[in-house]
Amino acid sequence: MKKSLIALAIAGAMTAPIVAQADATLYGSVDTRLQFKEDKDANLYVDKAEIGVKGSSDLENLDGVKATYQIEFRLDANGSDGSIEGFDIAGGAGNDSNVNGDVTLRKANVGLVGGFGIVQVGRQNRLTEAAEGYTDILMGASNKYWNNDRVGNSIAYVTPKMAGFEAYAQLIVDGGNSDVEEDVDAWMAGFNYSIMDLSLSVGYTEIDGNYIDGNAGDSGFPDGELLTVGAGYNIGDLTLGATYEDAEFGSLEADMYAVAATYAIGNAKLKAVYGQNDYNYQSEEDAYGLQAEYALGKKAGLKAAYTVLDIDDGDKEDTVTLSYYVNF
Repeated sequence: MKKSLIALAIAGAMTAPIVAQADATLYGSVDTRLQFKEDKDANLYVDKAEIGVKGSSDLENLDGVKATYQIEFRLDANGSDGSIEGFDIAGGAGNDSNVNGDVTLRKANVGLVGGFGIVQVGRQNRLTEAAEGYTDILMGASNKYWNNDRVGNSIAYVTPKMAGFEAYAQLIVDGGNSDVEEDVDAWMAGFNYSIMDLSLSVGYTEIDGNYIDGNAGDSGFPDGELLTVGAGYNIGDLTLGATYEDAEFGSLEADMYAVAATYAIGNAKLKAVYGQNDYNYQSEEDAYGLQAEYALGKKAGLKAAYTVLDIDDGDKEDTVTLSYYVNF
């Protein structure tokens, strides 16, 4: 049986009792995009089709403590079997009304929340990505952000928020390679602070060479370090943001900085980002873009973005992206 059919069967079996519970939320999103890149064919595609369940429940035997849970999937709505929509590469006619794609588990975690803070175990967001959120605001952002969004087989702790300050620590313990003796594949720590209209986030990560982007493998890639700093400031309808990242993997070094601005006008938002990627092993890159958004309601909207990636060696990529999305 195809993986997609299995996932749909499970979802169908779970939906009714889950939605009936007051403490559970069924959520998701479908984002369709039409993209134009210089010297390439136009591309109409589903950027994401996601569905998840999350919620919490009181623990009768632990006063003031709640148990939390979340499971989230992404469905590959564009196919991953090597076929072109409507045709088969082998020469036969394809079926353009069906997609044989993958179902990806994005998140699966459980946790405890109380006066002591938050403890969360499983596949979850990498907490150091908070510093990137100040500038990672466009559909087609070309800046090289070094944090991957999520991590698996991890445990995280977040302190209670006190006077606008919260700290966190997160460990990745994958155990995927028996040939490499490492108790912890990666660890990260940092803090977020907010006062009035100012926000600040700082995160630091150390990662072993046998664990790169969620995959445990043979040691041979150097150990890495990543420092991420971000800040934001609100001035009425204007929001400003900045991010700086410093990454080192052995002799490979890279710096990235970006600045961003968002201006709200009623149901519309105008966004702009400029960033620069500096490497010691390839040409410098400049990345910038503009985006306009209009909310059709609380759950649906339109976006239009123009982004540019300009590489010092003369290569330049211009992209126009149009989007219509619905969240639920």
